[in-house]
Amino acid sequence: MTRRRKIQIISVLSVAFLALAGTAYGGYSLAGKYRRGLELTYQRALSDLGDYVAAMETTLDKSLYANTLPQQTGVAAKLIRESSGAQAALSALPSSDSDLSDISRFLSQVGEYSLSLSSKASSGEEITQEEYAKLQELAGYAGTLQESLNDMEAKLFGSGEAIGKAETFLNNLETQEVSSFQTSLEDTAKEFSDYPTLIYDGPFSDHIGQMKPKFLDGEQEIPQGNAQTVAAEFWGIDHANAEHTNDTAGGLPTYNFSYGNARVSVTKAGGYVASMIDSREISQPSLGYEEALAKAKEFLEGRGVTGMKESYYVIHDGKCVINFAYSEGDLIFYPDLIKVAVALDNGQIVEYDSTGYLMNHHNRPPQEPVLTMEEAQTSVSPYLQVERGLPCVIPTSGLNEVLCYEFLCHSEDGEEVLVYIDAATGMEEQILILLKSDEGVLTR
Repeated sequence: MTRRRKIQIISVLSVAFLALAGTAYGGYSLAGKYRRGLELTYQRALSDLGDYVAAMETTLDKSLYANTLPQQTGVAAKLIRESSGAQAALSALPSSDSDLSDISRFLSQVGEYSLSLSSKASSGEEITQEEYAKLQELAGYAGTLQESLNDMEAKLFGSGEAIGKAETFLNNLETQEVSSFQTSLEDTAKEFSDYPTLIYDGPFSDHIGQMKPKFLDGEQEIPQGNAQTVAAEFWGIDHANAEHTNDTAGGLPTYNFSYGNARVSVTKAGGYVASMIDSREISQPSLGYEEALAKAKEFLEGRGVTGMKESYYVIHDGKCVINFAYSEGDLIFYPDLIKVAVALDNGQIVEYDSTGYLMNHHNRPPQEPVLTMEEAQTSVSPYLQVERGLPCVIPTSGLNEVLCYEFLCHSEDGEEVLVYIDAATGMEEQILILLKSDEGVLTR
């Protein structure tokens, strides 16, 4: 190899080395920039969390002294905003969900509980001493959380340790070193281990996870073989062709069976079909909604399910999914829901879900409205034209029930609106906008 050739090779290698070193440095520099940016995001989230919790403590203290409806409503709205902000900040911090479950539950319930008390006051009911005591207890937990967060910030910012170090620990289980942030967060979470149970009318109430199927109350557990017979009869096949696969635990325990592409679940208590789904491929649709509705009604009646009235439906993936609600005369019970999906190629029932019915249907005492339909209609907005009204029972966000009048209305621009007025208080319980298209009738 000539001297000139050696020089050329050395020059090329030198340039390549310098280029590689420059790329590596640039990548390291960029990674460092991203780490610093992420760390600033964590620090901001921790600071915001502390600010929101401090504001919550102050607002909860004020809620004890709010004695008029406007003040109670204002306090509830403020707590909703503050608790939502605190949740957003908490979710931005690096930690596992299990570490934060009790803290997250606390933040979720604070605003909802206050709002439920405000709604109670709006309907003319008095807030009890026990409920005021709960507010005071919540204020105490907010103070505890704020104090812990202040200590956490002081330790972290005083030591200069990165919050992001906790994320490194969570993503590398072989690492034995635990950050002070992680330790502090775990210690804070332990202080919420005895956080009290809150029962109120809201989606985060503790009673929701404790609900049992009302329709199955008092029913005895049946043997797996009996459930297999129920599944076979539901499909219209021989008993031996329904294969037992596994069992489902939880609030609605079931035996599960398969048959070809289909799966069915039968409740252990009482032996009722809770759900069925047939995942077969559906060919070109040839049926419309009216034909699908007739098939769904025939299916329900053939299996002894009576007293159901169709409500909303949607067409997708070659299926028409129809919602049926239980009714007695003119009174509709929307919590008692059964969904039926009809394949539009041949009218076969490919989905069935009676979970809503099983969880909510029971012998209710007679419900007499305090207000007449005409009196309740005065609560409907003057910007809506009422077309018809009917009595109904609707579920609340806390899965309770309220007797209402459902008014179908039209707005000035032709929009269809459903307004639900409490038959006892005249308060607006819910407003839904109807969405009609070739694909069905839905609400938002």
